This record gives sequence, structure tokens and C-alpha cells, in this order.
Amino acid sequence: MNLLQDPPAGFDSVARAFAMARHIPSTNRLGLQLGLVSDGILFAQGELDGYRQVAFFSEHVRDLGYREHLLGSDDDMFGCDMLFSHPADHEQRDPSFIRRSPVQLWPVAG
Repeated sequence: MNLLQDPPAGFDSVARAFAMARHIPSTNRLGLQLGLVSDGILFAQGELDGYRQVAFFSEHVRDLGYREHLLGSDDDMFGCDMLFSHPADHEQRDPSFIRRSPVQLWPVAG
């Protein structure tokens, strides 16, 4: 896993889970991009190849309190296929998925 910023506390467990996932044999080379986000900033990125690798990593990271995000635009997802947000982010924001700011559809009459 490539660190892009200083990681938050407890990242060692995530790095170990990623390293173990990379050792699981894979029949396909999917090149699935994973990202880790804290406070809306991408701090780590990595690539996994197969379903078993992704399932193993996702399960362990969710056990550590991270939330998994699959839906969003390229900007919202930082160009990743899967994004995991740090547990501290969930106390402040809606954890269901990454949402864009609401768009005003009709101007307010003044």
C-alpha cells in the first residue's frame, strides 16, 4: 500500500491486512484500485488483483471500523474502485455513502 499522506493512528493493522491479502493466490489480474481516506483526504492507495484478495482485505478493514464506499464519481472516489473511510470520519458525517453537496434546482425568489 502506497502512503500519500501521514496515516492516522492504527494504520499498521490496515497495512498488515493489505500485505496478507496480496499473498492470496489470484486467478485474475483485475487491478482493482483501493483507497483509504481520512478527513476527506486520500492518504493511502493500493491495488489488489482478485476477488479473494479484495474480500479478505475488505473484511479485515471493516472489522477495524473502516467503512466501505463503492458508489461515487471519479472525484468523490479519488479515481479508486473502492474507498474505505477512517472510523473517526463516521462520527461527523453520514456514513452510508459519499454524497455530493445538494444542488439548488430552483432559484429562491427574493
